[in-house]
Formats: sequence, C-alpha cells, structure tokens
Amino acid sequence: MRVKARYVFAEAWSIAKSGARQTAVAVLLIALALYVPGLLALLARNLSRLAATREEPAAAVVTAAPSADLRGLADRLAADPRVARVRIVGSAAALERFRRAYPDLGAALAELRETPFPPALEVVLRPGSPEGAASEIARAARGWPGVEMAESEEGFGRRFRDAVRLLRGAGLFLGALLAVAAILSVASAVRLALDLHREEVEIMRLMGATESAIRAPFWLHAAFEGLAGGLAALGLLYATYRLATFLLARDPHPVLSLFWVGFLDPRVTLLLPVAGMAAGFLGSLLSLGGKAAR
Repeated sequence: MRVKARYVFAEAWSIAKSGARQTAVAVLLIALALYVPGLLALLARNLSRLAATREEPAAAVVTAAPSADLRGLADRLAADPRVARVRIVGSAAALERFRRAYPDLGAALAELRETPFPPALEVVLRPGSPEGAASEIARAARGWPGVEMAESEEGFGRRFRDAVRLLRGAGLFLGALLAVAAILSVASAVRLALDLHREEVEIMRLMGATESAIRAPFWLHAAFEGLAGGLAALGLLYATYRLATFLLARDPHPVLSLFWVGFLDPRVTLLLPVAGMAAGFLGSLLSLGGKAAR
C-alpha cells in the first residue's frame, strides 16, 4: 500500500489536533531548550565584539601624546626581544576602527571636529614570552617622553576571552540538557498520539501498509513540533534583543551600550529551527523505536 503525501500531511494534522495539549507542551519545551542557549550565544556574540579583531591581540597599549614621535616610540618598543611587532594606531585609524565595530555609535561621532581617540601603540609579544612581560614593558614605557599612559592588556584579554568561552560552553551544556528534556517530551506526545490512533494504525496494517507508511505521519508531526519550537525560540530571542535595544536606547548605559549592537549571525539563526526539527524527529524515533502500535 502506497501512502500519498497528502494523506501523510492530513494525518499529521489530525495527530496534532487530537493531542493539542501535549503538542503545545512539546513545542514549549523545545522553544525553551533552544531559547536558553540561544540567549547565551547572543550575549557571547555581542561580548566577543569587544575582543574581536583580525589582528593578533595586543598585550600592551601605549597611549602617546599628540605631539609625540610615534615612529621613534615604536622603534624603542620593538627593540625589546620579547616584542614581536608594534602597531601604530593613529587617531583617525582608531576612530575608523570604532566605527566599523560599532556602526550605530560611530555615526554619532561623525559631527565631532576633533577625534576623541589619542594615538596609540599596540604591542604584540612573541609566542612563548614569559608571563608578566607585558606588564614590565608597560611599566618601563610610562617613564618615556611623549607617553601619556601605558597599560598591560595581557591579563584582561585572557580573562575576557575565557569568560566568553565559558559563556558559550554554558550555553551548549544547558542546551544539551534541555534538548534531552524536549526530546523526551516529544516522545511522550508521540506515544500518546499513537495510542489515540491505534485503531487507524491497525486498519492500515490490515490493508497492507508498511511500517514506514504508518510512522510517516508521526514523524512529520514530531518534526513540525520541533520546527514550531525552534521558530518560537527564535521569535523570543529577537523580541528579547529588541526589548534590550529599546531600553538601552531610552536609557543608555556606558558599558552595555558598547557591546549590545547585533543579533545572532545568520548561521545560528538558521540553526535554531533546524535544531528544533531535529529534536522533534529524534523524539519520534525514540517513541517509535519498535513497530508502531505493537
């Protein structure tokens, strides 16, 4: 017996209606399972913008006076055997970098006659440099003519990147736990729907339907449960992002406003509904591990 796609979709819709409460609970759990790690991923993505750069991270930053000889200071820093390279970042370059990283905030600086960023030198250490080398270099540079300030970024940058990795790891861990709960919920909902449609299943088997044909509506029903949960999680995440953006625009925060500048990237955005659909389908496989209605 060959089952048409129209019948599969009609039966999947009938299954959803017959167990509306269980379907709603499964969709809610899947949405929650994806919302929590998605929220942590959103926070991690925006936080990582502060440390994101195509260049090697600077271990120390030396801020120079406007009239200082930047090339001379750079050569003096580069003479240290622990230094791999020194990047000269002028005021205009620093402003352009800020505008690229934070386009919304950078546009607000366009009307300023003078750039608010002083020239700076970014010191990159050689691989294998001893711990504390950046602090020693910064401490020595503070006494040089033309240097207004010198700070080590070594410890802060490492702790910041570790915090971002920890946030991402927590999202994956919580997501895995909640995904298991969502899969079990879908499995329970599919099993209940199977019990409600047991007579129809028996009739189909008597008419010669294969096990795949019998299970197909349940697979489709569970997959669409997961898809609905993934889309719901995505909608909740976007609503959270827009609410936070609105609150920060109404009452700007000096720190939060700097990193809360973007939503999830397209790959993660697409991953949420796909992951929800996969969780729903796995739940149906778990529930229908043996022969349906046997």
